[in-house]
Amino acid sequence: MNRVKLSSVVAMERWPWAVRGLLGGVAAGLAVTLTCTVHPLRSFPLLLGLPTVILACWFLGMWGGVLCAITDAALVHFFLTRAQMRFSILQGPEALRMALFLFLSIFLGWAVRRLAAQRAELATQHLNRQLMLANAERQLAEERTAVAAALRDRDELLQIALRANGMGLWVWDLGKNSVHRSDEMFRMLGLEPGALTEEPDEWLKHVHPDDREELVQEFHRLRETASDYHRQYRVVWPDGSVHWLESQGKCQRDASGRATRIVGVMADITHRKHAEEAMLRAEKLAVAGKLAASVAHEINNPLAAVANLLYLISISETVEGARAQAHDALEELMRVSLITQQTLKFHRQAGAPRMTLLSELVESVLVLFRARLQTARISVEVRVQDETPVACLPGEVQQIFANLLSNSIEATPRDGRLVIRLRPSRDWRDGTAAGMRATFCDSGSGMDRTTMRRVFEPFFTTKLETGTGLGLWVVAQLVERHNGHVRVWSRRGARSGGTAFSVFLPVGGESPAREMPDADEIAASSVVTAG
Repeated sequence: MNRVKLSSVVAMERWPWAVRGLLGGVAAGLAVTLTCTVHPLRSFPLLLGLPTVILACWFLGMWGGVLCAITDAALVHFFLTRAQMRFSILQGPEALRMALFLFLSIFLGWAVRRLAAQRAELATQHLNRQLMLANAERQLAEERTAVAAALRDRDELLQIALRANGMGLWVWDLGKNSVHRSDEMFRMLGLEPGALTEEPDEWLKHVHPDDREELVQEFHRLRETASDYHRQYRVVWPDGSVHWLESQGKCQRDASGRATRIVGVMADITHRKHAEEAMLRAEKLAVAGKLAASVAHEINNPLAAVANLLYLISISETVEGARAQAHDALEELMRVSLITQQTLKFHRQAGAPRMTLLSELVESVLVLFRARLQTARISVEVRVQDETPVACLPGEVQQIFANLLSNSIEATPRDGRLVIRLRPSRDWRDGTAAGMRATFCDSGSGMDRTTMRRVFEPFFTTKLETGTGLGLWVVAQLVERHNGHVRVWSRRGARSGGTAFSVFLPVGGESPAREMPDADEIAASSVVTAG
């Protein structure tokens, strides 16, 4: 309605000023006519003139209002206030009254028109603001719709990507202590989607008993330290089969640094674990194959001695002589038995970890490589310092030492030097875990930085004709199984070069270990390179 009135007023203001003035005069004439007709209004001749002028200003503009005021004053003067049938000149009070009427009517008309214009302007601004607000709300709604659609698309793409890679998504809200799991995670347990509640403990019921306690401790650590999460563990399906899972997550914190939730992914790595086990077994057989020549040489010498001693026994003339020769033959056979036992350890599956001295494992490996060391004329020095037993799988630790020793022999030139050092140490990653550190330092030509960065990658080898690229990868995998770590230092040079491999194995018990400075480890390589 207001818009209709405003548009009509604007339309009338566009008329010519003469037309608007004529209409103002007509309006004044009607007002005076009505005053003359109604007898009580004659006592107030200008009563209707004032609103008439204001309305004329409103609808016809100032031209129409001014002409309406002048016409009204003239008509009132001629028809209501002058003497009958004669003209009179305006005198003092009458002229003042007419002038005052003209001024007030025109001023009020202008004021009303001004107020109306301001009101119209305010109304227009209000309408513009409402229009802008409506446009903003519309754009916001469109953006929300677009963002929601984009999020749905991204979620669908994420679900497709996770499903294609056999991965599941999980979100652990630490405040509510609830875990949201995607459908793929339930399939990793052999369950239907939604078979578990959002309680974190529901998942632990399906974790392998041997890994459950360690996983619970990891969850407590996450709550306290708000650090990232990466773990591999086993789960038991309803049919009794055991599967390997790998889970990793990113911790989200609030403004105070307190952990609020953890977002992560999970993958079934059972096939990868089986492949790694197969590769480990294959590499173990490969190492045993490399030892065959050394073992054959080691066994051939005592067997030849036994044959000679048996011949001497057969021709011996005295019992004492035959008994002494039989004792020597028995010692040679015991040597053959020791070599055979050490070789068979590479094929035996390890059971539960047991406390073992690393020096014994080093000596057993050196027995198998003695022939290669003597042939290459490589001197070996074993340094043992304050040794402490560690909880380990002896067969796997032997595999670690055998791979490192074999690489050192191949990298060391003739008449070279090899130092094996065993000493107590701490885990360099956190400084709290005590254990033993075994360092293998050789006087070879060393490695460049590119080779050092890739030396533990599977199938990476610098021995293109004879190498498989699995030896040091196996070392890294076996060390990681024991919750330890392995590092390498190397320096290139024909005379001053050398390489040092450092293997840390935690004690696995309450046995104390003395912490050693890191610089001492680096100095170990200089002992070799100086030789």
